[in-house]
Amino acid sequence: MTTLSASPFIVDSIWQRTRTSAFIQISVLTTITILSAQVVIPLPFTPIPLTMQTFAILFGAAAIGPYKSLIAQVAYISLAAIGLPVLAGDKGGIEAILGATAGYLLAFLVASFVVGKIASKYSTKKFYGVLVGYLVGSLIIYTLGATWLAFYTGKGFAYGLMNGVLPFLIGDALKAALAASLLPISWRLVKK
Repeated sequence: MTTLSASPFIVDSIWQRTRTSAFIQISVLTTITILSAQVVIPLPFTPIPLTMQTFAILFGAAAIGPYKSLIAQVAYISLAAIGLPVLAGDKGGIEAILGATAGYLLAFLVASFVVGKIASKYSTKKFYGVLVGYLVGSLIIYTLGATWLAFYTGKGFAYGLMNGVLPFLIGDALKAALAASLLPISWRLVKK
């Protein structure tokens, strides 16, 4: 079916839902995830760099929905698995996937689906609807990322928390505010 209909996802509301449009949306989100991974600020005290990935993944999930955003993240990790340098710092390959950031990569899959589901239930036309999804998605990413970091390094959960969560709170709060503002603004622009 190629008709436009009411959708909780902004992209579906402005673009006919076809297999081709779904493929393009997935490809675009995969590409945006790759590009956002290359915006890297290394932190000398942790093996986890500061990137724009969480913004791209969570914003994308709220914009295109749970299934397409999950497929986009599976594609992203698959490209890394075959050795393409798509991870932060131009890394790729199985060793990079299973390194210190493995928990975050797994969390990207879970968070993209959960945030997309939240977006389907709460309006992404309102600041707080987007913010709820972003906060839940961030909590998933922090939990899985810090837990794996603690296990991978063998330094315990306190290390995972101090090096895998705390350094990112301010940046993620700013990204959450940006995402929670952009989607409602986008909806208003589409309605004009």
